[in-house]
Amino acid sequence: MKTNIIYILFFATLCFSCDRDFLKEDPRSVLNPVGFYTDEAGLRAGVNATYAALRPMYGEQEAPFQLTLLGTDLFTHGKAEIGLPFDYYDADLNSFSGEVAFIWNNCYNLINIANSVVSSAPEVQMNEVEKNHLVGEARFIRALAYFWLVQQFSDVPLRLEPTMGVVREVKRNSKDEVYKAIIADLVTAEANLGDSHAQWGRVRKGAARHLLSKVYLTIGDWENAFFYADKVIADKSNYGLEATFSDIFHHDNQVNKEVVFSVQYRNDLVNSGIGNRTHLFFTNSYSDIPGMQRELQWGRPWSRYAPTAFLMSLFDDESDERTDIWRTFDDFYYNNPSSLPDGKSLGDPIDPSWENTIEFHPALIKYWDPTRPQVNEERGNKDFIVFRLAETYLIAAEALLMDGKRAAALPYFNAVRQRASREGYDLSVTEEMLDVDLILDERARELAGEMHRWFDLVRTGKAVERIRLYSKNGANIQPHHLLRPIPQNEIDLLETPLPQNDGY
Repeated sequence: MKTNIIYILFFATLCFSCDRDFLKEDPRSVLNPVGFYTDEAGLRAGVNATYAALRPMYGEQEAPFQLTLLGTDLFTHGKAEIGLPFDYYDADLNSFSGEVAFIWNNCYNLINIANSVVSSAPEVQMNEVEKNHLVGEARFIRALAYFWLVQQFSDVPLRLEPTMGVVREVKRNSKDEVYKAIIADLVTAEANLGDSHAQWGRVRKGAARHLLSKVYLTIGDWENAFFYADKVIADKSNYGLEATFSDIFHHDNQVNKEVVFSVQYRNDLVNSGIGNRTHLFFTNSYSDIPGMQRELQWGRPWSRYAPTAFLMSLFDDESDERTDIWRTFDDFYYNNPSSLPDGKSLGDPIDPSWENTIEFHPALIKYWDPTRPQVNEERGNKDFIVFRLAETYLIAAEALLMDGKRAAALPYFNAVRQRASREGYDLSVTEEMLDVDLILDERARELAGEMHRWFDLVRTGKAVERIRLYSKNGANIQPHHLLRPIPQNEIDLLETPLPQNDGY
């Protein structure tokens, strides 16, 4: 939230197309959003603007990954060495970090657009059911943005009306107030959204329920966490686990029943911005090796995030098909005739001395996008999956376990394990084995790279313990790191500075 400037709706008029509902921009800008949303067309455009504003958080930019994956027990930096303060927990992780400012500013931008929709709606003349549905979509997205903020920063300014002018005084509302507002938004959204929607990518009732279950799990309301997760799981007509794990992420299968909510992308230079660039972030630096050159099938080697040895140790290739979404050392071979090492031929396996080096860490291919025209193309076209049903099952299992109902939790947990089992194997566990650490390990296998890990570790109280134990760079983590610093520019621009989080 840029507190010293005039907020404007820079995303302008946007509308969904009829084919997979991609956001299409009409480049009118510098609009007063409340004045603009005076009719049905304007209100719909405002809702579409909130969807477009999700892209920087889900796919376009790296900062959200740095604050959710880097420096956890699962991921460390790759050869590119980006975001190092969040991996090493050193003095450079401070209030001047651009990454925390990015999260703060983008979340409040989302909130302000959604606020404009919600505040304008009462004066718009249109079908009330359809209007309530649109407002439900905006309130879901506002709740999602506040959920990011409260988990990263705790107490944050709670603004539920549009910011239209210079604001020089603002306070940090308590996290309890923020969670109350999040729940109110999601309960309203759940009541007004449909079970299904003709336009893929729109928020459905199941998305509101899934997010409600995550919010309740985070605040320790186990009963409601399970209640809402189970509602999603029970909606068999709209949701179901894919039979094969890797099919969830296949570029030809982006509309499937496991997806609870996804942010939409398309191969459209005008309306898709810089595209979904996540395909870049988990590649390794294979082309730095003599005898190697870039190939489309292996991706552009940005090498931002490398899995920890602990993460890779969780997978058993023989029994668990989730290893199929990792490109490991054995998947590469010499392909550059101009720099072949002595004694090597094209197509030979890479010399074993390179295995498990910074250049050749395993590469996560959940986000691999073969639709790009050439290897150096940064723009990706795949949708970004925000929530999917396997996580809903694991939320239900965790909520029941924490509520002392281990036997009831087991079927939900094992549903995910059974889907991951290769033919001839059954990865199911017994009731006695089920505990929080096992759930965290399973979330690691199932959800690796999907921007949940930081929240999982903090929610379960395991962050400091697990990061010190499993991250080779995490020895410096301290309890105050569990909250991020308030961006310094937000503090400095106010007449009465916001109080900073402890330790920064």
